[in-house]
Amino acid sequence: GNGTGRDPERPGTFVPRHVATVVGAPHVSGAPVLDRRRFLGLAAEVAVLVGTECAFGRVARAGDALDTTREQLRSIVVERALIVDDPWVLMHAVLPLGREARHGDERVLDLVMRTWMEPVSRGDERYPAFPLGVEAHPNHFLEIMYAVGVPHDHAFASPLGTTTRAQLYAGARALFSPAIAGSELSWTLSVFTAQMRPDDDRFVNADGRTFTVSAIVEAATQAAEQGYAETLAAMRGEKPYGRSALQQFPCNGTHAVQGVLEAVTNGYQARDLRARVQKLLLASVYRLTAETALIDTHLGGAGTPLAALNADAAKLQIIGHTLGNLAMARRHGIYTPSAAGERAVGAARQELAAISGRLVGEHDLDILGQQVPRAYAVLLGDVCHALHAIDASDG
Repeated sequence: GNGTGRDPERPGTFVPRHVATVVGAPHVSGAPVLDRRRFLGLAAEVAVLVGTECAFGRVARAGDALDTTREQLRSIVVERALIVDDPWVLMHAVLPLGREARHGDERVLDLVMRTWMEPVSRGDERYPAFPLGVEAHPNHFLEIMYAVGVPHDHAFASPLGTTTRAQLYAGARALFSPAIAGSELSWTLSVFTAQMRPDDDRFVNADGRTFTVSAIVEAATQAAEQGYAETLAAMRGEKPYGRSALQQFPCNGTHAVQGVLEAVTNGYQARDLRARVQKLLLASVYRLTAETALIDTHLGGAGTPLAALNADAAKLQIIGHTLGNLAMARRHGIYTPSAAGERAVGAARQELAAISGRLVGEHDLDILGQQVPRAYAVLLGDVCHALHAIDASDG
């Protein structure tokens, strides 16, 4: 989803980007609903296991549950996400399935480049790019190409004849605009910090304006810190956890963390960036419990099938994206949760397993696709993210 809608439960507020609506409500806990007490109880059940026979049995069951979750999510990606004609959904399917993923007889990447890439003119030059109405966020599709390892010189058929990933990157630099909101910089950061070193990060766009990637990283970091300010205040006990500006960020604030986290993995460290990102990750772990409890309270209590699907979709979104960020942070030695944090992560994994089971066994996704197609598309994208996160965590 790349739009916002009125939140009927709070007049004057908006549903966050990439939180679609189902029959007038922001999509967010499915049957059975986990209230806060039950959620925290599940967290306690995944405490560090001792070396007893019973403990080994629980470890085995956890592994089996993970495999089942992976299979269920993968079935949705293959049987649903790969067959739609929505380029945003198809590109999300590439994340867990890889760059060879196919839509019918054609590779998804070839189809998307051939069909939806549009040249943008600046002066006498034409640059390859995707319209914002197609990819939803600046450089979103290019970021996915980097994530799945598309070679820089791979040539795609396109409206420009042929276009390589390197040419898309050159277009991203040329078309970069300082008007991009800080919360929308994540995908650009992933690409620019991967391509330009901190000591050689200056570039000039097609309008002749000079920028540094370091300054873009700082702008995105400040935006993330502003978005997470109320979460951090709740963690300090200064206020209850509730709705805030963060829920209006793309994917409930999770991409704001991903972009600056990737900057750290790519060597950007100025202005104590690593410690600032670690604080954002700490807040992300806290939200695994706090935000899912909020979702249950505000969206899971109606008791209708659509309310249940709505809540499950929202919890899937934050859990899947957050687990992906944590997997990246672990892999690069940037952040490891405390013992309490690990329990929260374990509880979130259990909740993800329960949600995936309901998505394939209880919820009517066909009806959702017919009645609210944009909500269906967003759900499919979030399933792709969740599957990608599980595979990244395993790796």
